[in-house]
Amino acid sequence: MEHYLSLYQNNPLFKGVPAEELLPLLECLKAKKRVCPKGSVIFAKGETARHLGIVLAGRVNTVYDDILGGRSIIGSMNPGQLFCEAFACTINRSLPVSVVAQVESTVLLIDIDLILHSCAATCKQHQQLNENLIHLLAEKYVSINQKLIHLSGRTTRRKLLSYLSEQMRFSGGRPFAIPFNQQELADYLFIDRSGLSTEWNKLKKEGILLSENGRYLLRITPCAGYDCTD
Repeated sequence: MEHYLSLYQNNPLFKGVPAEELLPLLECLKAKKRVCPKGSVIFAKGETARHLGIVLAGRVNTVYDDILGGRSIIGSMNPGQLFCEAFACTINRSLPVSVVAQVESTVLLIDIDLILHSCAATCKQHQQLNENLIHLLAEKYVSINQKLIHLSGRTTRRKLLSYLSEQMRFSGGRPFAIPFNQQELADYLFIDRSGLSTEWNKLKKEGILLSENGRYLLRITPCAGYDCTD
């Protein structure tokens, strides 16, 4: 646990918890660390969500596999980010998605009931966790709404530009990296990979999307990249 102490200190779930209280709190919560090989299923669709997870290293995706074999990436989490916190807090805890390690990853799992119900000592740190969790669930709701904005685009081009614009906003207008390859990005935006590749190449050819050393930058003016009559 000590190896990831700085990550815990910067995690919004533990905001307001003194550094010297973090490890005792994790022991109180019976937190368990798990190393997950690339492609391994951390939680399976239909499984009861009993744990909140924190990515310590690597990258974790929530994915939906339909009955026809199609796969959609619902969310993607980097080190420090949480997963399954919303599902674990519902009354019906059956997972509608699977949680999969995109690359070899290390995660921390905490039984959600040990967060929602105060320990016998009713410590101040435990009460702080409950407050922090409410804020995180609200932020998750906002994040899902942002993805819905991407998906509301009527064309592949609009969806792609919406996503890229958000990434540039997150970077403060500086060149940004994308955490997906093209197939994964197509799965995330619920579009066909060939259609995404076609629009991607068009944006680069038109000078709207610039790329260098795996980082990207958008040059967008009003209506650039959009059919304003559409």
